[in-house]
Amino acid sequence: MLIIGDVHGMVDQYNRLIKNSDRSIQVGDFGFAKQHEWHMKNCDPTKHQIVFGNHDDYGYLKSPHSLGNYSLTPEGIFTIRGAESIDKQHRVEGVSWWREEELNWSEANQVVESYMQLRPEIVISHDCPDSVCRSLFGYSGSFTRKLLENLFQLYQPSLWIFGHHHKSKNEVILGTRFICLNELETFKL
Repeated sequence: MLIIGDVHGMVDQYNRLIKNSDRSIQVGDFGFAKQHEWHMKNCDPTKHQIVFGNHDDYGYLKSPHSLGNYSLTPEGIFTIRGAESIDKQHRVEGVSWWREEELNWSEANQVVESYMQLRPEIVISHDCPDSVCRSLFGYSGSFTRKLLENLFQLYQPSLWIFGHHHKSKNEVILGTRFICLNELETFKL
């Protein structure tokens, strides 16, 4: 399985990455309507899926290539979507920014309940837990990071892969290996 960092609309590069991969999960910020339409026309949605980030068109959240609000893949990977756009004041709602970019309270409660029932060994999310963000990048905050922090405090998986921060990181924190993928960076599971 190939895990792919933020794409930000660079579908030609993404296509080259998945060409020789039987299965992939992209960590979010795939792109907007044009890129999601491209994915649906050119990729097998059962083999190449996306964990939505803050720079994804949420009109496609229920499309077959989306892993939804959260999911457990056949390989036992728990996925969680969302992140906060710090640049939303420079974006256009419904075109390049969506209010749904972060889970709401009800959705977050469903994630916590499922996470605790499943206790996954591998997590893939767009953003990372608040304490991990503070440790790796020097800043914190946002509803999504606090939700992910809550999950991490409740149960520590062995591996957690995320994107969003556009930096390569590979650190063990409290027994969990955290891997941050840069744009179009890959990691093989």
